Amino acid sequence: MNTFSRVAIVLIGMTSAVAAQPKAGDTKMAPPATKPADMKAADAKMAPPADAKAGGAMPDMTPPKELADMAKASTGTWNCKGQGMDHSMKMADMSAKMKIALTADKWWLQASFDAKMGKEPFHFESFSTYDAAAKKWKRVMVESGGGWSNGETAGMKDGKIDWDLTAHSPMGDAMFRDHEDVSDPKAGAKMWGEMSMDKGKNWVKVYEMTCKK
Repeated sequence: MNTFSRVAIVLIGMTSAVAAQPKAGDTKMAPPATKPADMKAADAKMAPPADAKAGGAMPDMTPPKELADMAKASTGTWNCKGQGMDHSMKMADMSAKMKIALTADKWWLQASFDAKMGKEPFHFESFSTYDAAAKKWKRVMVESGGGWSNGETAGMKDGKIDWDLTAHSPMGDAMFRDHEDVSDPKAGAKMWGEMSMDKGKNWVKVYEMTCKK
């Protein structure tokens, strides 16, 4: 979302007068009839653009309906079970709890995720919102270990969502894909993720889990 601010600049010219007896030949200095060219140019730069005057430049400050609809279905506490890749690069049994809530004046869906893969703890915070202009969902994630990622999706189709993310970590940058399947509410939300360290040539599954409220 773009943030617009208005800055008002006031220029004040000050003159001083010296009290003295007028001398022969003195003349009063009349103010210039017009502003110097450089002051006119400065005034032109300070003038707001025509679309701003008309009010057309200000964005809609109401959270998009798509975000509110997604919140109705997803907010709450989810219990998850599955497998995740631990530090040894092997899949280990995983149990987790994920809390989802609307935050930042209802502009973002925040997911707080706490898990154990074997005996190893893992935590992330993700923030998702809907960009109405681009008609895409946007996501930013930060996780334990110093990693973070950002990306987008075109949205849900047939109860499924596929996210394309760029992951950043001490290991370097990588491509990441999250897949979410909520087509069967009774079965819960099925999720799995895959990562590529070679720009998409090879993909490795790093987790899979099923979450239920």
